[in-house]
Amino acid sequence: MTFNNFLRIAAGTIGTFALSMPAQASGFSGFNFQSTTDFANNPTEDIFLQSVSHGGSIISDFSLVTGAELIVNGTSLGPSSTDLGDNATSPNSAGATEMPSGAQVVDFLGNLNLNNIIDTEDYGISTFELAFDGPVNTFYLFERGINSAFTVEALDADGAVIDNFRISQELWENAGYSIDTTEIGAAQQVGSYGLSLDQSVNQVRIISNGIADNGPDYKIVAAQVPEPGSMAALALVGGAALVAKRRKQAA
Repeated sequence: MTFNNFLRIAAGTIGTFALSMPAQASGFSGFNFQSTTDFANNPTEDIFLQSVSHGGSIISDFSLVTGAELIVNGTSLGPSSTDLGDNATSPNSAGATEMPSGAQVVDFLGNLNLNNIIDTEDYGISTFELAFDGPVNTFYLFERGINSAFTVEALDADGAVIDNFRISQELWENAGYSIDTTEIGAAQQVGSYGLSLDQSVNQVRIISNGIADNGPDYKIVAAQVPEPGSMAALALVGGAALVAKRRKQAA
């Protein structure tokens, strides 16, 4: 059997293997993850996300927010504003802004500085549609205070909702750092929680529903993460190719 024929047979076997795997439930699934940052015990300064780890994988290739449409933001109950650490780098000349534009929201969410966030007042009602710089299926969310909630909706290319997931207060886990921003008087711990989707999308909607959500103060980044079945298939093909190559060399 030639090396190329062996690979063709292996690829067919992998295809059969992938098709035989049980289908996952449609929509969002939640998970916990660990963050690696450059936090140096100063909650007022820049804190950059370096990588996250979950499910045996380390992710450092992130997709960032590149577009923001503010569907709802601001009533007498309080808007969602941009906020940053007291001594953190401002991504634009305006600094923290109480009633930001979509471009200013992109400035604060479209980077890996975890001390650039969206701050929502305790009774705040807001709906932001966020676009990413490519197709993504995994979302890493951070919440200052570990005491608030919000809803994430995945949107298809036409803006229709694919699925939604409410991250409630008890789901957050300590992210291993704290921040002290211009809108608060002391450092607060930050929580983290992840969402995976069974398909790739380019945009999500984040919704704060007033008093029930207690004003989430958040950051979001995303990634395109291979499904476990795809990773197993790639590993199997790689192993088969290596064995075939060694047999050919031995012959």
